[in-house]
Amino acid sequence: MNKQKFIWISLILGLFILAGCAQAAPVEEEAVVEETAVLDEDTTAAPTATPLPRGVTVLADGNVQVERPTLSLGFNASGKLLELHVQPGDRVTAGDLIAVLDDTALTDSIANAQLQVSQSESNLAQAQADLDKLVNWEPDALAVELAEANLASAQASLANAETSDAVSGANATSSRVSLEQAERALADAEEAVATAYDPGREWEFGVEWMRKPLEDERKAADRNLVFAQEQVEVARANYSVAWGSITSNSAVSAEASVVNAQQALDQALQGPKPEEIAAAERTVEQAEISLQQSQLSLEQAERALEDAKLYAPWDGTILTVDAAQGAFVGSGTPIVTLLDTTQLAFHTTNLSERDLAQIAPGQPAQITLKAYPDDVIAGTVLRVGVQAEGTVGDAATFPVIIAIEASDFDIRPGMTGRVEIINENE
Repeated sequence: MNKQKFIWISLILGLFILAGCAQAAPVEEEAVVEETAVLDEDTTAAPTATPLPRGVTVLADGNVQVERPTLSLGFNASGKLLELHVQPGDRVTAGDLIAVLDDTALTDSIANAQLQVSQSESNLAQAQADLDKLVNWEPDALAVELAEANLASAQASLANAETSDAVSGANATSSRVSLEQAERALADAEEAVATAYDPGREWEFGVEWMRKPLEDERKAADRNLVFAQEQVEVARANYSVAWGSITSNSAVSAEASVVNAQQALDQALQGPKPEEIAAAERTVEQAEISLQQSQLSLEQAERALEDAKLYAPWDGTILTVDAAQGAFVGSGTPIVTLLDTTQLAFHTTNLSERDLAQIAPGQPAQITLKAYPDDVIAGTVLRVGVQAEGTVGDAATFPVIIAIEASDFDIRPGMTGRVEIINENE
């Protein structure tokens, strides 16, 4: 056998021996640092804390965990659970309707609150219109003209009434004088009767020639007395009528009409008073407050109605359903438990503290899950745990959290696998 063949045979045997030794070597529990680049033969082993050369990969086992803890969802109100739209295992997205309480009474409250708001808005509009009318007041030419005409008419009526009262006064005076004259005539007639029937004159009946004149005198006295009495009655009636015209005093009512007409004209010319404007402003302020209170009541009713609906706060999976449809639930009672499966990260479980110096946030990583052994899922180092979670041999292990990039794989919390963290330092 020549020398060249011997060398090749020796090399081949050496390779088989090395391969056998590698299979027989025990596997360590801690993460493995694997060299993927060819090193210079003169390079000596550097301390563990020194960054490894470019191309060195840190291997570690771990599992998939959620970044956000599970969340129990419940209503902010109490009531009968009317609708339940999810079951355990259902995927939901943010804003999906999960459950609904019986909202009949709440809907009625909103309708009443809306009606109250509409009424308050109408009251405010009317109060503001009244205030604007006072503030922006200008004399109404037609109203002023009408008031002036009414005043002129009232003044004319007063003048007529005063004239009428004056005539009535004159008539009353004349009637009084006539009554006094009639009364004097009556007194004279009574005196004439008394004279004619004076007992001292009875002797005249004994004288023949004196009897007839005495009888005529007595008859005339009787007629004059009756006539005088009638005249007194007529005079008294006339005086009563004349005095009644005076006591009615039509000028008094006519003067009141003049006063009223003058006030109407003054108001048409003067416009609103400051206290009237102030009162209108207070009415507007009260209407505004009433509207604010009505709007607040409506907002509260709408919030109460919204509280009767339970929505998913973020994307995730329903883990449990903790209430039955038709049951009465209280405020804060858990209805479902939600797990956010959209924010997943790979957490290492056996990465040694010897390798922490080689890892920093932002480094690329490749994840291989047991569920998908033939596929590699890209990731990025997110952060390194601040506290050890166990030991492997004489070294503590720290969790390294790797953000999992979006992919089409159905990745679920709890899946296990291995990650390769690539050191790209120069």
